[in-house]
Parts: sequence; structure tokens; C-alpha cells
Amino acid sequence: MKLTRVLNITEKEFYDFLERDLLDDIYKHTNKRLGVRDIKGGLKYRKYDEKSLTHIDISILDYKRGSFYKAEIKSIYDIIRISYETEEVDNKLKIIFNQHIESFESKKHNKFMKFFSEGVYLGRMTDTLYDIQNKIIKERENLAELSS
Repeated sequence: MKLTRVLNITEKEFYDFLERDLLDDIYKHTNKRLGVRDIKGGLKYRKYDEKSLTHIDISILDYKRGSFYKAEIKSIYDIIRISYETEEVDNKLKIIFNQHIESFESKKHNKFMKFFSEGVYLGRMTDTLYDIQNKIIKERENLAELSS
């Protein structure tokens, strides 16, 4: 599924957040300290998910700061591919968010259920983007308070 939103954040803020979040997650689950230069296609790591009690393999498929991020998340339950393509528009950030959940795409739904399921799916994708925006804005506000 594909979703486009314009967020009240900058390209720099988005990619700083994305890189920091990814590097923190890698460190938390592997105890390896990586740097921003390590974020590129081919980077892989594994983490243990407490909720599902299983391992999850994360692979960065492609990354170019300021343009796009593509990743694949595999568990015993599913394979999810996500991508963010970005473009600055009027001091805001236009994000094209693609998400493909293999189990969702392979399910056979009647028309009503498919329409309903897609609505829920798009709602969750929207929530993900707005959660990122809200975290970035909160960080921005905290930095402004510290500098004043």
C-alpha cells in the first residue's frame, strides 16, 4: 500500500531521526555501535521481539539520505517491506510511504472486507508517519528550551 503525506518537519530532522532510531535499535539488540556511514544497502541485524517471542531479521535494502530508505523485516509470521521516499516542499517534507505486508496481500477478502482492511491498514500507516512527526517536533521543542 502506498500513502503520501506532507509533514511539518524538515528533511534533515526526518533523516536524523531515522538514522538515530535505527542505530539505537541496532545497539540495543546487538550491542554493536555503528555509525551513520554504516547505514546502507546490505546492512542486516537480528533482534528478539518480546511480544511475539521470536527473532526478527531486519535488512536495509537501500538508503540514500535525503531521498529514500528501504528495508525488509522478516519474522516467522510475516515479511514486511517498507520504504520512505522524501522530497522537501515549502519547508515541509513530503513522504511517500510504501508498505507491503506479505500476509495481508496474500489473503483473499471479499470486496467489503478488503475495503475495510485497507482502511485500517492505511490508518496505521498514517499513524506511523504522524508519530514520527510528533517525536521530531517534541525533540525540536526540547532543544529550543535548552538553548533559551
